[in-house]
Amino acid sequence: MTKWEYKAPHLAGVQIDNQLNFLGKEGWELVQVTHQPDEEFPFFCILKRPLSRY
Repeated sequence: MTKWEYKAPHLAGVQIDNQLNFLGKEGWELVQVTHQPDEEFPFFCILKRPLSRY
C-alpha cells in the first residue's frame, strides 16, 4: 500500500505556474487548489507525493 506525504502551501498568482512546475519536478502532484481572493497569497494548494521512507 502506498503511503503519502502532503504539502499545503499558499501561493501568489504571479508565482503559481513556476512554483507548481518546480514542485512537480520534485515529485509533488497537485490534488486540490482553492482561491481565497482576500489573502496576500490567495491560492491554497494541497499536494501529495509517495513517501520514500516508511
